Order: sequence, then C-alpha cells, then structure tokens
Amino acid sequence: MVALVVRARSQVIRSCTICARFAKVGIWTRAGTHRPSSTCRRRADRTSKRFRLRSSGMNATQPTPLSTARRSLSLAPRSSVDDAAPSAQRLRKSLAACSAEGLAAEVVGACFGPAVVTAWGIELGASPLLLGLLWAVPHFGQVFQLPAAWVTTFYGRKRVAVTVQALARQVTLPIAALPFVDISVEAKRALLVALFALSSLLSVIGHNAWLAWMGDLVPERIRGTYFGRRAAMGSAVGIAATVAVASSLDTGRTHTLLGPVLAGVLVIRSIAGAMTTALMARQHDPPRVEHPPRLADIALPLADRGYRTLLAYGAAWGIATGLTASIAAVLTLRTLGLGFSGIAFYAVTVAVLRIVTTPLWGRALDRVGGRRVLVLCSFGVALSSLSWVGVSSGLPWLIGLDALVCGLLIGGQELALFTLPLSTAPSNRRPLFAAAILTVSGVAYGLSSVAGGVLSGSLSLSTLLLLSTAWRLVAAFFASRLDREPRGPIVE
Repeated sequence: MVALVVRARSQVIRSCTICARFAKVGIWTRAGTHRPSSTCRRRADRTSKRFRLRSSGMNATQPTPLSTARRSLSLAPRSSVDDAAPSAQRLRKSLAACSAEGLAAEVVGACFGPAVVTAWGIELGASPLLLGLLWAVPHFGQVFQLPAAWVTTFYGRKRVAVTVQALARQVTLPIAALPFVDISVEAKRALLVALFALSSLLSVIGHNAWLAWMGDLVPERIRGTYFGRRAAMGSAVGIAATVAVASSLDTGRTHTLLGPVLAGVLVIRSIAGAMTTALMARQHDPPRVEHPPRLADIALPLADRGYRTLLAYGAAWGIATGLTASIAAVLTLRTLGLGFSGIAFYAVTVAVLRIVTTPLWGRALDRVGGRRVLVLCSFGVALSSLSWVGVSSGLPWLIGLDALVCGLLIGGQELALFTLPLSTAPSNRRPLFAAAILTVSGVAYGLSSVAGGVLSGSLSLSTLLLLSTAWRLVAAFFASRLDREPRGPIVE
C-alpha cells in the first residue's frame, strides 16, 4: 500500500508544471523558496486516498449525527481520535461547522458581554468593587487552566470541548429568574456571582480543549487566513447582537423594565449556546497520539526561553487591560452619560473595522509570522489608549479616535496572540502550553481588575489610565523580544 501511495503522489508531481523539477524531493518537501501550490496538495490527497481504499478494500463509514453527538457528549476516558481518517471533504465540512459555531458563539458572548454585566450590576445596586469583581470573575477562572489541560489530555479534546462548553452556556439560565423571585438583594448578588463564576470556570476548561482541538484541525498553512475570516464573520454577527442587546437594555431602563429585559437576553443566550453545541459535535477530531500528563510537565512552558517571553507579554497585557476594565464602561455610562448605546457604539465601531482588517491580518500573519504582527499592533494599541486620558478630561470625541485605532489593530493583536501558542507549542503538549499563557494572562487581568476597582477610590482616573498605557508599552516591549519566527507558508 505504501508503494501505491508513493506512486500516486509521483503522478501528481509529474503532472504539475510547478512541482515537476522537484519530483525527486517529493511534494511535501520544499527546496529553496519553492512551495507546492494548494492545487497540488489537494490532488495528491485525493489520489492517495483513492489508492488506499482500493488496496485495503474497505469503505469509509460516515457516522450519523446522533452517533456523533453521543460520542462527543460522553466523558468516558477514551482516545480523542475519530475512527475515520480525515479527508479533504470532511475537513471542509468541519471548518464550515466551526465557522458557523463561531457565529453562534458571538451571540452567546454578546448576551453576557460588558453591557449586560454592567446592567446586572446596576439592576442589583452593585458597588464599584462588585463591578470590578464581576469583570474579574471570568479571568480568575484561568487559574484552572492547568487542571483543564489534564482533563483535556485524559478525556479527549473534542469530548471535553463539546460537553463542558454546553454546560458553561446553559448554567447561567437560572440567573434569568432573579428579577422575578422575592429574595434579598444580597442573595441575588451572591447567586449572580456564583453562577457567573461557575460558567466562567467551565468555559476555561472547554476553551482549553477547543484550543488544542483547533490546533490540529486547522492546517498550519491556512491557520491565520482561516481564523482571520472566521473572526471577521463573527464580528459582523457580533455587531448585530451587540446593537440589539444594547438597544433592548436602554429601552428596558427607560421603561423601568431592565430586569425582564435582562432575563430575556439570558434566554436567547441559552438558545444560541445549544446551537453551538450541535455545531461543535459535527466537527472532526484529527488523529493524535495522546501522552498521559505528568506533574513535571507543568514546568515545560517555563523551561522554554521563547515561551517565557510570551508568558511575560500575556501578564503585562493582562495587567494593562484589567486596570481599566470596569472604569471605561462606568466612565462611558455615568460620567459622559452616553448610556448602554454609547458602550455599544464603541464596540460596534471596533467590530466594523475588524471585519475589514482581520482577514488582512490573517494573511499577513501567514506570510511574515505572528511576532511582527504582535509587535506592530501592541505598540499601536498602547499609544491609542492615551486617548482615554483626554476623554476623562472632558473630550468625549477622543473615544472615536481610540475606536478607530483599536478597530484597525486589535484584530491583528488578538489573532497573533491566539496563533502563537498553536505554532510554538509541541503538538502533544499543546493543551499544557495553551493553559500556561491563558493562566498567566487571566490571573493578571483578574487581579488587576480588582485592584483597579479598589484604587479608583484613592487615585485619579487619569492616573489609572496612564498606568494602563505604561503596562501596554511594557507588553509591547516583551513582544519585540520574542524569538524571530521563520517565514510562514504562502497560501495561494
């Protein structure tokens, strides 16, 4: 069978005018600056698969949607590898389902985003400290990233991602009953924080498994381009969802119906979460040899010099963004009197620009690597954050300037920070390396967010904003110290 496969690939190489002179080294090995075209790879995959099936005499059996969902939602400790070998058609279907799942996930995020969290705090009479705690809760959950990596390795990436994300997106549904139950305000606040924290913890575990899963599902040569397009489409849906949610909250607040509106938003979140579960269950889990986790593996990310620099970047950026996480929303809502629509306008402006720029950043990332993209975007966003100092001094139009710069650059920064752990971490230890960067940045953000809420009573708003800018510049410096990457593959 091996000879048949080799012969099939040789046929494709000889029939290709681009790759003919490299027939001796093979289609998967580049010589000099030569890179085989995507057409060559697709034809080689199809021909090789056809020869394999003929030589084995076996037909691939396609699983039914019911069997796929059952296997995905089962937490029995089994291999994370699906039975059938991946094909080009199966990969296309999985990537299409992944893109659709990303759209539904944007609705889930918008229904418990910054405006909704702030609205729940106002509805329950939250203090600035409690608002800071609500903003910090999702990031404090990042301390469970390392246990999440162990769960992912033991039970399998797809199984953990589908099951735990389904629970994370449904566990907040009981919060919708808080405006209608006759209990004390203190009890409502406690339930809000508890269920929000549980959802955040489950999301941490599910995201770790999903990140490791996507690292093998999406081919490296198209990773930046694919996730750039996925993020752009998600931003478009996120715009519509954010505007709809913010308009509903403003209407409810005007007519003293904020509680019922918040309840309806959480019901919509639950429905969208169920859709994401169904779409995730349809995606393929590529073959991979699992290695049992060891306690000594925890030190592996710290032992890698290049990855330590990436961890330092995550910590510095988490501190910078956490310091002003709740302050910016309160400044927009109360000091400037722009309402929930003002918060939504800022988010929508950034999202519209990201729709245009994120695919461009994805292609740039595939060509020049994540380091250069991360350095450029980090310095730009850091300098743009100075505009909030002017906003706090009575120049609200500077919000538009910050939204413009962030819309142009933040997509590249997030995309580079998302793909760098996937490309630098070993495949069999990817959950652990991903857990390390998410733990460091999440804990730094959470502690900084609480500190920002506490310091807001003793330090001026301008001082906190300047501290945030300084930490962003520190993070940009760490990005410039990352090891230089080889030029990524050119996607045709």
